[in-house]
Amino acid sequence: MRSGRTVKHTRSRIAAALLLFAIPVAGFAQALPGLDLSQPPKPTGEQAAPPAPKPAASASAAPLGPSGERDVALGDRVKAVQRKGFLKRHRFELTPILALSVNDAFYQKFGGGLRVAYNVADSFAIAARGVYFEPLRTDNVRLGKVAFQGQLLTSQLYGQTMIDGVWSPIYGKAAVLGRNIVHFDLFLQAGVGLVWSATSLEPRNEGPHLATDLGGGVRFYPKEWFAFELGLAATFYTDRAAEGVPSVVQNLLVANVGFSFFFPMDFDYVYP
Repeated sequence: MRSGRTVKHTRSRIAAALLLFAIPVAGFAQALPGLDLSQPPKPTGEQAAPPAPKPAASASAAPLGPSGERDVALGDRVKAVQRKGFLKRHRFELTPILALSVNDAFYQKFGGGLRVAYNVADSFAIAARGVYFEPLRTDNVRLGKVAFQGQLLTSQLYGQTMIDGVWSPIYGKAAVLGRNIVHFDLFLQAGVGLVWSATSLEPRNEGPHLATDLGGGVRFYPKEWFAFELGLAATFYTDRAAEGVPSVVQNLLVANVGFSFFFPMDFDYVYP
């Protein structure tokens, strides 16, 4: 009986000791920082998310002056697609030409002529061209006659008359010194005609020869009635140095410089 009471008394003492030890441990545990798993409070009033920033205005939309006058002037000068500044349709063209051969090692030829054209459209014209050449003898003639045993042509070409079609597929503009704008186009020409060559002149026993030509170049339009032209043209024809000698195909490559005058001298722009 006594032993039972002793056991109960011992258990009570152990429980009291554990309780006294747990009280300070619990207080220390509450002082340690822990993880806050609760949701943050919802923003209210001025704490709400700021509004999205407005997109910046483009440079073209921003006024350049206090009253917007400068941006209007700029819009009038610069356009996305500008109309052509020079029109040739239904206008005649008169062009004096200076010509110089560039592929004859024996007789350089310098000449001049005239071209008359009618522009059916801005990009196409029909032209008649006549050029007369003066041969300029070089130091290679003596060596050439020795090498070819006297069968060297006195001059491959003295004159030509051609009918050409002129096509201008590319049109553009260029700024000169950053101030003036000059209009230009690139052109191709091809046609048929007649040439007078060596044996046709002295004596004229062969008459004119059938020929064809092919060329191209660039033309600038500084004025409404004037143009400056640079080009190359190759003329192909058959000829021979003397009787009894087989005919051969001759090729004359000529650099041309032209000054075109348009009639009427002005034009009215017509929208297509």
